[in-house]
Amino acid sequence: MSATIAQPHQVPEDELTPKEVVEKVLVVKTAIFRNWKLILLLPIIGFGIGYGMDTYLKKPNTYEANVVFNLGGGSQAAGFGDVAGLLGLGSAPDANIFTGENFFYFVKSRPVLERNLMKEVDVHGKKVILANFYIDSSGIKISDWKDRPDLQTFQFQDRDLKKLDMKSRIVLNMIVQRTGEVTEIAALDRKSSFIMLATKMENETLAGLWVTTLLKTVEEMYTENQTQKTRKTLRLLQHRADSLASVLGIAEHRLARQMDYSQQIMLPEAKVSTNSMERKSSFLQQLYYEAMANAEKMRVSLVREAPLFTEIEGIKVPLDVKREDQRNSKIGALAGLMIALILTYFRTVFTTVPKIERA
Repeated sequence: MSATIAQPHQVPEDELTPKEVVEKVLVVKTAIFRNWKLILLLPIIGFGIGYGMDTYLKKPNTYEANVVFNLGGGSQAAGFGDVAGLLGLGSAPDANIFTGENFFYFVKSRPVLERNLMKEVDVHGKKVILANFYIDSSGIKISDWKDRPDLQTFQFQDRDLKKLDMKSRIVLNMIVQRTGEVTEIAALDRKSSFIMLATKMENETLAGLWVTTLLKTVEEMYTENQTQKTRKTLRLLQHRADSLASVLGIAEHRLARQMDYSQQIMLPEAKVSTNSMERKSSFLQQLYYEAMANAEKMRVSLVREAPLFTEIEGIKVPLDVKREDQRNSKIGALAGLMIALILTYFRTVFTTVPKIERA
């Protein structure tokens, strides 16, 4: 009976034995100890370079200001269609163009931002134009105008946009573009009708004033656009009432003279003329009262159509501060460590290959 000889366990070529694992760990340990200066020095150099970049490119802290509000639509007056039909303006107001994304675009549009910048605001008890306060407090002189000595002392002298000269218009356009980039408007949540208006600026007072004043400006311009047709109708009705009042005054004056004349002269023709003028005066009075009633309806409709901006959450006091972290120094240290490990790997490979070949 032949004895069975035990065959040694064969390890596949793509697997490592425990002995080989230990040997590789020892090789890595030896490589790290031999190149510890390199592994320590390069991260320090990378950290130093990144720290220098952070110091040179350091950005000031920014203050975050936001308000949450709800926009409620105005209701149409019941009598608007009838009155507008009498004037040939149709039976219904124009479709609402400030819905959805259209409203968000409207808030950041150039006309809205320009009017907001030209508003007069109270800064520590002093009335100043918001655009001038922005120039002095936003850091634009350092970041954007450091090579423009002619703009370092620039100030707006007039709040009327139509009276601005070319230089003032150019400066205003710069500020509008800059404020538009830092102004955010979005729905607070998909399931909510609340809207959040937010900004980030270097000055705490400026950030708070910007969002609160902008909300008021948006409400003003939004109301003007939404009630434009009603206000036009009201002007027409008021003009009609004023014209009728003038004609009615003349007619009543003539009627008084005619009645005085008919009392002095007892003729049938005088009485006929007086009766005719009385009918005309009564008809004009009726038209005048109707015009005044319609104008009053339009005033009521104007109030009903005005949208309601309800502030849900005002700005936080004090505002949240966002500080810039030392990102470049961290990236520099990590990059230095990676380069050190790569160099250590290649140095280890190139120093072990000759030994294997000699063996």
